[in-house]
Amino acid sequence: MQKETLETQNSLIYHSEYGGDSEIQLEVQQYANNGRIAISMLTNEEGYPEHYGSLTVNIDAPAPAYCGYLDTNNLSNAEKFVTENGLGEFTGLTGRSGFCVFPLYLFNAEKLRELCPEQMAAYEHSIGMDAKKPEKEKSR
Repeated sequence: MQKETLETQNSLIYHSEYGGDSEIQLEVQQYANNGRIAISMLTNEEGYPEHYGSLTVNIDAPAPAYCGYLDTNNLSNAEKFVTENGLGEFTGLTGRSGFCVFPLYLFNAEKLRELCPEQMAAYEHSIGMDAKKPEKEKSR
C-alpha cells in the first residue's frame, strides 16, 4: 500500500474534546441496504489513511437525497463540524434509533463535490441526479 498524506488532498479540521484537533478527509459512499448517503471521516496515521469515524448513521428513518443523520452519539461535535465547514444545514427533523436521537442534515452538494468529486459523481449517478454542467451562452 502506497503512503498517501491527507495534506495533498482536501482536508478539514475536526475538534474532539477527547483527542483535540484532527486533520480529516471526507469519504462519500452509500449505505448498501437503502442507497442513502454515507459519509465517513479519515485521518492520517503514520502516513496512511485511517478511519476516524462515521459522520452519518444508517437508521430506519426516512431521508431524502443529499440528507443524512449525523452520528452525534459517537461524534459529539458533528453538528458544529458540519455547519462551520459549510457542509450542510439542520433540517429541523430528527430520527430515533434505540435511545439515541439523530439530527437530519441536508448536505451541501456543491461543497461535497469540491471535497470528494469522484465519490459525489458516483453517488449522484446512482440516485439519478447527475450533476449538470452549466450551459454556455451562445454568442450571436
